[in-house]
Amino acid sequence: MTPPPADAAAGPSSGPEAELPATADFAGGDWQPCAQRLGFDLEDPDTGRAVRPALGSSAERVEAALAAAADLHASGVWGDLPDEDRARALESAAAAVEAAAHRIVVAEAFATGVPLGQTTGLGVILSGAFHIAAARLRSGLLRRTVTGSGGRPVLVRRAPLGPALCVVPYNAPAPMAAHKAASALAAGCPVIVKAPELVPYGTQLLVEAAARGLAAAGAPAAALQLVHGDAATGAGLVADRRIRVVSFTGGTEAGRRIGAVCGRALKPVQLELGGNNPLVVLPGADPRAAGRMAAELLTTLNGQWCRALGRLILPAALASEVLDAAGRELAALRAGAPLAPGTGFGPLAHSRHRSALTAAVRELTAAGAEAHRWTGVPERGNHFAPLLVTGAPEEATRRELFGPVAAVHTYQREEEALYLANSTGYGLEGYVCAADPDHGLRVAARIAAGEVKVNGSSVLSLHLDTPRPAWGASGLVDEGSAETLLHFTGARVTGVEAAR
Repeated sequence: MTPPPADAAAGPSSGPEAELPATADFAGGDWQPCAQRLGFDLEDPDTGRAVRPALGSSAERVEAALAAAADLHASGVWGDLPDEDRARALESAAAAVEAAAHRIVVAEAFATGVPLGQTTGLGVILSGAFHIAAARLRSGLLRRTVTGSGGRPVLVRRAPLGPALCVVPYNAPAPMAAHKAASALAAGCPVIVKAPELVPYGTQLLVEAAARGLAAAGAPAAALQLVHGDAATGAGLVADRRIRVVSFTGGTEAGRRIGAVCGRALKPVQLELGGNNPLVVLPGADPRAAGRMAAELLTTLNGQWCRALGRLILPAALASEVLDAAGRELAALRAGAPLAPGTGFGPLAHSRHRSALTAAVRELTAAGAEAHRWTGVPERGNHFAPLLVTGAPEEATRRELFGPVAAVHTYQREEEALYLANSTGYGLEGYVCAADPDHGLRVAARIAAGEVKVNGSSVLSLHLDTPRPAWGASGLVDEGSAETLLHFTGARVTGVEAAR
C-alpha cells in the first residue's frame, strides 16, 4: 500500500494544525493528494481563520475507486473469504486504528469544535467498531441452517451485496465512518468512504490506519478506499451502477434525494437523518434533574448531533423552575477552544453553519419569540451560545436547526405534551424526565421515535445490542451493530430438494 502524502503542505510547523493530514484520497491501492478546489476554505472553528482550501478527489480518482471496488467484488477475493478470515483482518484493522486513536480524536476536536474530552470519549468507537464487527462474524450472524424436506440441510447465508458507499457527516465523522465501514467490510463488501467536506481530517486518518491494518492481514487494497468531495461527488457515487448498497448519515433533504435515486435503482439504502427531539418533563419531576437533562441534551457535541434537544416540553406549573435550573447548568459551562483543558462547550464546525443558525434564530425572534442565553462564549470564530427559545408558535419550531438551540413549549394535559412531542414529523430520539420511572415508560411508549430514554440524556444508546431505529423524516432502516452489518448483505438460501 502506497503511504499517504506527507503533512508538509498541511499547515504550520507547530500546534494542532501541524498534525492535520494533507487532503488525500485512497483509490486503487495508492494515496494521492487532492487538488480539485471545492470553492470554500476549511476553518479553525475557534478563531474562524481559514486553514486551507477545501479539496476534493478528481473524477479520475473517483472512477479509479469505483473500478477497483467493482473488480474486487467480481473476483470474490474479499467477499468469498471465510468469516473467520475477515474477522482476523478486522481485528488487525482495530489494532492499527487504536494506535492512531489519539491523533484522530485531536483532529476531530480541532475541526468540529467539539471539546477534546468528548471526542476522546467517542474515540472508543473507532477501534471498537472493528472489534464488534469481528465478534458479530464469529457469532454466526451471517449463516444459519434449517432442516428441509427429507431431512436435508438448507443453508441461509447472508452474502455481500457488492461495492458499498458510506457517507458520513461533519459532527462526529470518524466514529461513524468506523461503524459503517467495519460493518460493510464484515459483510464482505468492498467499501468506499466519502469524507465530509467541511472536516475531512479524522475520517482520512481513520481510513489510513484501518487500511494499514487490513493490508497487514493480507486484505486486498480495494477492500477499503477513501474519496473527498462535495455533494456533487456524493450524488455521482450514489447514482453509479457499480455502487450496490449505500449507508448515509446527514440531513433529511439530502437523504430524500439519495433515497429517491436508490429507489429508482432498486439498491438498498440506510438513511440516518435529522431529528427534532423532544424532552417531555412530567408533573412531579425534579426540576433540577430536568434542567440538567435539558442542558446536556442541548450542548453535547456543541448541539451538533442528530439526537440533540429540539423541544423542551414542560408542565406549565414547573416551567419557570426547570428553565432556572437549566440556566444554572448552562451558566456553569466553560466555553472555549476545543483543545483547551477544561473546555466543556466549543464552537460550531464552520461559519456557514453558524450563519444559518443565526438566521434561523432571528426568524423566530422576529415572529415574537424570545431567545434566552446564559452561557458566556468567546466573541470570535464560530462560537455560538446555547439558546432556549420561548414564545414561538408550535408550527414555527417543527424543522430541525441542528445546533445548540431548542424551543420551549408548555402544556396542561399529558395529551398536549404527546402532541408536542410527535408533531414535528421526525422520529429519531425522545426523552422523558419523570419522578416515577414506570409513568415515564408509559409516556415513552407513546412517543413516535426510534429510541426513547427515561431519565437519561447521554450520547450513548440504551444498550449496545439494541437497534438505533429512525422513524418518519429521521430516516429509513435501523442502525446497530448487527443491523448495519446485515444491511450490506442479501440472504441466499440453498439446499437440495427431496425427490417427489
